[in-house]
Amino acid sequence: MSFSSIGIALLLLLSIGLIWFFLYYFGNPVIENPDGIAKVEGNCGDTMEIGLKITNNKISSTHYWSNGCSISKRCIEAAAILSHHKSLDEVKKINMISIMEVVGELPETHLHCAQLAETTLQKSLENYLAKSAIAKNER
Repeated sequence: MSFSSIGIALLLLLSIGLIWFFLYYFGNPVIENPDGIAKVEGNCGDTMEIGLKITNNKISSTHYWSNGCSISKRCIEAAAILSHHKSLDEVKKINMISIMEVVGELPETHLHCAQLAETTLQKSLENYLAKSAIAKNER
């Protein structure tokens, strides 16, 4: 194996990594000034974040992030997908069971990932409701 073939292989791997990064970044952009946001750390050490943009009492866009394992990332993504274009009352009903229905069967050791995603989503909604209550009181 020559140095040129090793160099080509490294460039190919770097290219694949960059393409993946850009697809992820542009497919899930961070919302500037979200209406509701929450960042929650679980007992396992995973941290999840969901930001919500709300228009006419419906979730118009979301962003999500997790530093956890692939199951954590799938659960927080499922929570964001489930909430998209839903009313606030519908989002309040999203729970770990709803998330697991999207993600699929989880090993018992990772059920907490769905629970953490639920908690993060609900706290971001609570954040929005608290902000809107303060805004109403200031009027």
